[in-house]
Amino acid sequence: MADSKEIFPQNLPYLSVGVLFRKARHWWLKRAERHYLICASIEHERAREAEQNEAWYHKRAAMARSAQYWD
Repeated sequence: MADSKEIFPQNLPYLSVGVLFRKARHWWLKRAERHYLICASIEHERAREAEQNEAWYHKRAAMARSAQYWD
């Protein structure tokens, strides 16, 4: 088995709990940012699709309205 001094050299920088919490918080916030950007993209796509659907219904209504005048 390897000597513990080889695995954990004495000159390793000491990481405080605060540094670990900051790193964890930074990771969490980056993850949340990516999540919300994905959600925003999906909502934007849904809104675009809804506008297209609305335009289709308006077109159909206009066609029905114009068909009334041809009778």
